Amino acid sequence: MLKKEEDFIENLNSVRRINTSFVIASAIIKTARNGKDYLEFSLTDKTGEITARMFPNRDANDIFENINQKNIYAITGNVDEFPRNSQNFSIKIDSFQELDEEEYQLDDFIRTSDKDQKELMEKIISTIKGIENVHLKNLLRAFFCDSDFAQEFSKAPSAKIYHHNYVGGLLEHTVEVLQLCKTVCQIFPEVDQDLLYTGAILHDVGKLKAYDYDMISIDISNEGKMLDHLFISADMVKEKISSLDEEMPENLQTQLLHMVLSHHGEVRNGWGSPVDPKTPEAVALHYADNLDAKVKGLIQKLKG
Repeated sequence: MLKKEEDFIENLNSVRRINTSFVIASAIIKTARNGKDYLEFSLTDKTGEITARMFPNRDANDIFENINQKNIYAITGNVDEFPRNSQNFSIKIDSFQELDEEEYQLDDFIRTSDKDQKELMEKIISTIKGIENVHLKNLLRAFFCDSDFAQEFSKAPSAKIYHHNYVGGLLEHTVEVLQLCKTVCQIFPEVDQDLLYTGAILHDVGKLKAYDYDMISIDISNEGKMLDHLFISADMVKEKISSLDEEMPENLQTQLLHMVLSHHGEVRNGWGSPVDPKTPEAVALHYADNLDAKVKGLIQKLKG
């Protein structure tokens, strides 16, 4: 079943009948106001994600138990607005059937960055070359001169749902945050440029371990659920610092780890930071990260 252009999720913006294919990224059983159980799905293709619901005439549990989540299904139903006249489109499913590999094109479902990965990586490498602080330069080189790490970093997603949630999303997000931080340094030359750039490049490095992903699905790993990517990132940076031949000054190490741990902003926001950002570099990194995530997330939502 080949997907037609109008049946990709980014084009599901009108009330109509569909018979096409999606990845069932997740499925859960819910109970309606009338007391009957129904199924709610998260469906994906290479262009985005959409919510779908099925109100079966038989036991919802029987249907649920036979769903192979993260597999590709042919789905028949109606695109509709929910709530009415809200411009928020979802799918009401009538029926679905799992497809065999020869029945679909995998490229229709692989969500990838539309940016040139080599160009993005070159922006990081050229920034590292321009770092003057030898301790920070050596730390960044220890990460990115490792070809296995660089390849994994280039492919990893940046999130499961909210922003840059596709293959290559982490690299794209990191470079965008880095570019925002470079603008900050032009406006505020008092900011420690080398420290801010290093924090921008490494702030989300823990997402390599915080997510389990393949070409068509992204999920939070057990380590990600238990520790969160902020702690994992700080731990990876600290471990790499310990492996360097030349010892990094303790104050510099503390400032960098503080930036990583506080980049989700004030603790009271409830966004995961264990400590408030307390330095100009930490504050700049937080707002650059938040701006990129919020703007990109809204762009993706509007496209979807």
